[in-house]
Amino acid sequence: MALFVLLSRSSDNLASDLHRALTEAGFAVVDHTLGSAPSVEFGSVLVGVIDVGGKPDAAAAQTRRWRAELGDELVPLVWVLPGSSAELAARGLDVGADIVLSHPLEQDVLIAQIRAAIRTRTVGLRLATRATEARLLGEQLQKAYTQIDRELEAARRVHQAFLPQTLPTIGTARFAVSHRPRSRFGGDFYDVRTLDENRVGFFVGDVIGCGTAGSLIGVFAAQSAVMKKEESGCRVIQPGHVLSNVNKELLRLGLDDRPLVAMLAGTLHAQTGELMLARAGLPTPVYLPKRGEPRAWSIPGPFLGTADASYPTLTMTLKPGDKVVIGTDGIRPEGDPSPGEDTSLLEAVSRHRPLSGHGFVDAVAGELLTHVRHSDDFTLLCVELA
Repeated sequence: MALFVLLSRSSDNLASDLHRALTEAGFAVVDHTLGSAPSVEFGSVLVGVIDVGGKPDAAAAQTRRWRAELGDELVPLVWVLPGSSAELAARGLDVGADIVLSHPLEQDVLIAQIRAAIRTRTVGLRLATRATEARLLGEQLQKAYTQIDRELEAARRVHQAFLPQTLPTIGTARFAVSHRPRSRFGGDFYDVRTLDENRVGFFVGDVIGCGTAGSLIGVFAAQSAVMKKEESGCRVIQPGHVLSNVNKELLRLGLDDRPLVAMLAGTLHAQTGELMLARAGLPTPVYLPKRGEPRAWSIPGPFLGTADASYPTLTMTLKPGDKVVIGTDGIRPEGDPSPGEDTSLLEAVSRHRPLSGHGFVDAVAGELLTHVRHSDDFTLLCVELA
């Protein structure tokens, strides 16, 4: 493959010597007359050599024009002076020459300089190619990120659409929730469902560490929480069995990256105050009696979605004025998903004890949110017997 060198001649004798030296070294020489106006086709040219001779002004103008024509294309330019001159060498470098040589020339040195210039051009072209590839890759990544953002927003809207807009009231049973969607993934979910004329079921859950799939897994878990059976007469399912069924459905998905889901399910009898609770990894619920100090109800139960497990049901009786407060790990300052009790929640519910319903849960949520230092979803549900 021929290596093309563009030679711009200013004098016959010196230019002939340059032409001969380049040809003997195996280069294909493209002749050009110094100062001629026609543009040069640089497509196959690797190096440009300008024989300055006695025309430094023409050489300077030629160099500037070539640099303008080349733009960002890298073609090294070599000035060859008729004799040693520091002033002309500096001028050549200032107007755009990359190398300045002076007569008398050692042919070996000249050819070595030309080959060095070609290597510089080759490296520059390789870097330019990589830069172009990197730019194209960046554009593709940007498109991919934009698509991910759209999918995240779509999953987020689906998730929000499945959350209840209002909570039912049965007898003296009252429910109030404070839900703040703070993350892009939307892992928190909750619901309150009428089971029969006296009983109401409820649950609060959180999908932990599933990224973009968190919203849809939360919807799946909520839809899997069947709390009553209609066959052979309506039958309310115990909260522990509800969690076991959700756990089985999550395992049945067969995901390589198994989802970690925290959830608490419960039922309340509006007439008798009988409260049944089962917990799977969610922070410990807090019981706030009408009179007396609040306390955490410790209910054992592993996270859902990791292994086959059973979930015991705790049965208590609420009296008029009693409250039970349930929150996801988003109510904690650091969003810690450990199942332990929360001192800050105990203190907050005690301070706002005189309030009830949405006023109570909003006041508690407002206090807890002042200490939150993360972007996880925040969900707080209050169960109250009026």
